[in-house]
Amino acid sequence: YSEGDVSAFRPRTDRDNFVAAGDNPSAPTFDFLPMQFFIQERENFQFETVNFAGTLEWAPNDELTFHFDTIINDQEGYQESHRVQTSGVSTQRNVANITAFETVNFGSLDGVNGIQNLGSIQAAAAGVIPAQIDDRFDPNLRLSSDTNSRLTESQIYRLGGKWERDRLSVGVEASHSVSDTTGPRVNTTLNFINPNTPFGSPNENGTPIQFDLTGGSLTAGIANGEANAPTSAQLLDPANYRLRDVNSAFDIADNKEDAFRVDLSYDMTDSSEFLTSVDFGYRYNETSSVRYQIRSNLGLRNMIDAPPGDLFSSLLVAGPNNFNAADGRALYFPDFLLVDPRQVAANPDAVLATLDAALAAHHAITGSTRGGISTPSSTANAFFDISEESNALYLQANFASGIFRGNAGLRYVETDVASTGNRILNNVPVPTTTKGSYQFALPRLNLVADVAEDVVVRFGWGKDIRRPNFDDLSTSFTFSTSPNPPVELGNPGLVPQEVTSIDLSVEWYFAPAAVFSVGYFHKERTGLFVTTDSDPVEDANGFRDVTDPCEGGGIFNPIADPNVFAPPGTPPGVCVPTQQTINGGGTNTQQGVEIAFQYDLAEFEDKLGWASGFGFIANYTNQNFGGSEEFLSAFSRPTTVFNSLGATDVVTMRTQLLDLSENAYNLTAYYEKYGISARMRYTWRDAYRSDDFVGTSSRPWGFNAVNEDRGQLNASVQYFVNDNFSVSLDGINLTEEDVVQSCVNSGALLCYQGLTDRRLIFGAAYRF
Repeated sequence: YSEGDVSAFRPRTDRDNFVAAGDNPSAPTFDFLPMQFFIQERENFQFETVNFAGTLEWAPNDELTFHFDTIINDQEGYQESHRVQTSGVSTQRNVANITAFETVNFGSLDGVNGIQNLGSIQAAAAGVIPAQIDDRFDPNLRLSSDTNSRLTESQIYRLGGKWERDRLSVGVEASHSVSDTTGPRVNTTLNFINPNTPFGSPNENGTPIQFDLTGGSLTAGIANGEANAPTSAQLLDPANYRLRDVNSAFDIADNKEDAFRVDLSYDMTDSSEFLTSVDFGYRYNETSSVRYQIRSNLGLRNMIDAPPGDLFSSLLVAGPNNFNAADGRALYFPDFLLVDPRQVAANPDAVLATLDAALAAHHAITGSTRGGISTPSSTANAFFDISEESNALYLQANFASGIFRGNAGLRYVETDVASTGNRILNNVPVPTTTKGSYQFALPRLNLVADVAEDVVVRFGWGKDIRRPNFDDLSTSFTFSTSPNPPVELGNPGLVPQEVTSIDLSVEWYFAPAAVFSVGYFHKERTGLFVTTDSDPVEDANGFRDVTDPCEGGGIFNPIADPNVFAPPGTPPGVCVPTQQTINGGGTNTQQGVEIAFQYDLAEFEDKLGWASGFGFIANYTNQNFGGSEEFLSAFSRPTTVFNSLGATDVVTMRTQLLDLSENAYNLTAYYEKYGISARMRYTWRDAYRSDDFVGTSSRPWGFNAVNEDRGQLNASVQYFVNDNFSVSLDGINLTEEDVVQSCVNSGALLCYQGLTDRRLIFGAAYRF
């Protein structure tokens, strides 16, 4: 049994727009990047897990054994997160009072036409965005509660046996696994209606915002120096809030796997001078995944439709006011109201009923015919059912002769895949199944040479595959009510990546429990999984196409609020970006060197006594990647920026392996003696590109964000009170190192911070 409660503070700032010299009085002589968006996000996830694992074994005689294993897991995960967001910031880019600028050097990118130097530009770093008092009533202050829950029940059952006689052994095992998940949630968004500025018929009005991005910290909050800034009391008054969005869901995912295997091994030690044994086996797997999205979305864009907070005040609570606790920031949003995520977790039906009653009461006053919250229903274009059947055979010979030992083998894999989803024809879902199959022959060779008493050389060569995720194979997709997130399009034509690996290492065992090794690795990948984008075109006003089809790119989303991408009052429906995973062309290479060292003082116990329990471990890796023939392209607004810096075409970047640092190392000191097991480890890695970005797209500006260099210190100590009982203490991120992400290139444009705290974990274990 275990419980977990994890929180993270995650501020983000977007500056992916353009203001020409003289358009804003703050910058009469130079172009600059204005503010586009602010978000103050606090994530909180709570987990409760019950896990049971058991094994039964029976040996009726010396030759035969049977076993039955089972694992039953029940996990409940609840989210109590929130986001403070400022929307409509970009409409004020020409009137914002910018008090500080910074120079952003975008560096260079390897694109379609080779290395391209992108140049430098000024960017807004501090200032005030005033509240607009006519037309669009920007910028807007919005508060979202995120309550995405996950309830998962999983079972694994395995039955097998092993028979041995003379030189032959045979193992047989069959298994059945199921995992069923439901995802209930009621996510809400409120608009703060500033009582100090005018408003019209739209469900929003202006709130002045102050920002300060100097010193490497992304901070924003209410511009309290402005005459129309709301007070703390006004920010905590339910009457000053309007309901904007209610998104409820009860998604279902059913996963299943049936597997069977047979393994035979024949011992040839006494019958061959070279072969020690021969192994042969068969594998069968049948895996399926079925997804249902059961959802209801309500968007309220006009005052006549949106009830004020005092009609559902029983659901509102003040949000946490400690966002400054992570780094001591002076500027942030401490005062705001939210729909209580705890009430949602405890009784979502009651929350929806209260909101429905508020809608009915408000509509009775205003005469709105908007209606209430509909019952969640299945989303036809999001359904998918994927099955995968795989058969595999392998043959392996193990050998030893003189200083050499190792094995050589071949694995043959044959897989059939069927992906079923719905196509919408004339508003009628039509089930469509796409089938595919592939076969691979995967050889492998491992060789070990004991070239000296204390020196070992290892060599490995082999081929393997990496299968695509089921989500990437789906023919279905889901729309969001926001115009920003890309629609994830599946690709049933995806085939596995093929990987050819070569590994060579030399190990020197220079003392007892000590080793120094140097290794080289080289991998070649074909069919690399690459995500491609289709971004909708924006005109000179930043507006997108609001009619289907989207000739300029993207896909038409009928339920998305156009927001700043269309004139005020435009009804739902706008072209939004798409993303799809494909198999990239060419052969991609990854190669590098690994160095490892381990040494302890146990052999000096007579001289050092208690100090002989110390030991040390160090590892260093250097690697690089190349060969990709796929390219990412800058989005529409960033293209305007790059064109202003001299780019004559859309800026592109050759795709890279994600989460790959050129340099990384870790240093570990440990102590093992007198019932004490203690470790302290410091890890460090170079900057690397990642698709883990806190935003509506995993690729800001069109390119994967860069996680900057980061080190982390962890430590643990465990004390064995006796043979049965032990206590432990673990410390994670003791130096409180933050996560920092830059856009376009390392050290270019700061766009995200992950403010992380240290974690301390106390534990105790008793063994019966």
